[in-house]
Amino acid sequence: MIKSLIHSMVVCPNWDETFSKITHGKGVYVYDETGKEYIDASAGSAAVSNLGHGIEQIAEILYEQTKKAAVLPTHAFSSEIVETYFNKLIDFCPPGFERAWTVTSGTEAVENSVKIALQYQQLIGQNNRYKIISRWFSYHGNSIFMLDVGGMKYRRQAYSQWLHNFPHISPAYQYRHPEVISEEEFCQLKINELINCIEANGPDTIAAFIAEPVVGAALGAVPPPKGYFQKIREVCDAYGILFIVDEIMTGFGRIGSNFGIEKFNTIPDIIAAGKGMSGGYYPLSAVLVNQKVAGVLEANKSLFRAGHTYSCNPAGAAVGNFVIDFMAENNIIGNVNRTGKLLKQKLNHLLDTDIIGDVRGEGLQLGIEIVQNKITKTPFPTDMRASERIFRKALQKGVILYPGKGSVDGQAGDHILICPPLTISEMEVEQLAEAVYESVMEFCQESIIENV
Repeated sequence: MIKSLIHSMVVCPNWDETFSKITHGKGVYVYDETGKEYIDASAGSAAVSNLGHGIEQIAEILYEQTKKAAVLPTHAFSSEIVETYFNKLIDFCPPGFERAWTVTSGTEAVENSVKIALQYQQLIGQNNRYKIISRWFSYHGNSIFMLDVGGMKYRRQAYSQWLHNFPHISPAYQYRHPEVISEEEFCQLKINELINCIEANGPDTIAAFIAEPVVGAALGAVPPPKGYFQKIREVCDAYGILFIVDEIMTGFGRIGSNFGIEKFNTIPDIIAAGKGMSGGYYPLSAVLVNQKVAGVLEANKSLFRAGHTYSCNPAGAAVGNFVIDFMAENNIIGNVNRTGKLLKQKLNHLLDTDIIGDVRGEGLQLGIEIVQNKITKTPFPTDMRASERIFRKALQKGVILYPGKGSVDGQAGDHILICPPLTISEMEVEQLAEAVYESVMEFCQESIIENV
């Protein structure tokens, strides 16, 4: 029987909607089948199309590499392109990093990062250390294990029977702190919470602490208070805990430095990278380890106990190699800092409206929080779908945003992540900001009418 061409066989994120089809993209824009142009201010899904769409050189690079070899028997061979890329990748890292391992998704990269942390602890004789501390309202991947480590309550809910419930602390999210205190006091409060969590769970059972430098989709670009990660580093060192940073979203220039953690003058033990490291042109992610961790594996001649079909893939290496060169040649970091500052200035005008309680973020990873009452910070009722409705209005105006929810208690609370390609121009920033402002104002007027 021939299946109907009317109905898509794709498993959709929304069964009640027929999605328009994108035919192509160029720069920061994508185009649907009607020819309508959209600024891709989510950079794929999300913060992945860092270099923009339609770079023909990457198609040529993939063509040439796959003619030679698309995949290798990595248990027996390496290749020149893989070795060249890994050397370049380590040079791109903060000082002290020595080893790289590539896989194909953010989830794989983060899960392999915690695996290598466990292996490290076992090799130094700390066999009781197995727990990973993370923060609520964090996203560290979509495997069952990483949902357990992560802190997005609505994503975890369906799989609660399978979760072991590793320890979590609250996010460094001062906007939602109930008391008015200084940034320094708030920072110390969060550090004390980590110390208390370590002590309560048994310091000799904690293998690693993991965090995003700037929280991504789970909270809509929440940055840390000043000095937060430096103090996190000190606590981890004092207790013999490895510090892992999840740079799947913040890495490769997204917040205005090679890796996001460098913005906060801190060097971790392990980095999980992904998304922008291929610019969205190939499934590519990585585990990156510093000398402390790599040295223990080398001294014990211990192989990294992991393996994936497309690990250390030559096609991915060819694309990744191009991305690092492209970033340097086109001063991507400089553009992020310049256009990110401008975009944030434009978004700050939203604070003059009645429903935007916070504008936040770093570089080109920015977010807005939507509230019904700015004084009490009360969120809109969940059934009003505030972030989704603003997203829909922006879509009509030719801008793709990334709506989020759950920023208050895991269910209630609306925010929007704004993360365009890092190649965006000042003119395109103006266009993007205007569409966001108009969309917020339209929803604001509707919400007034609906609550009369």
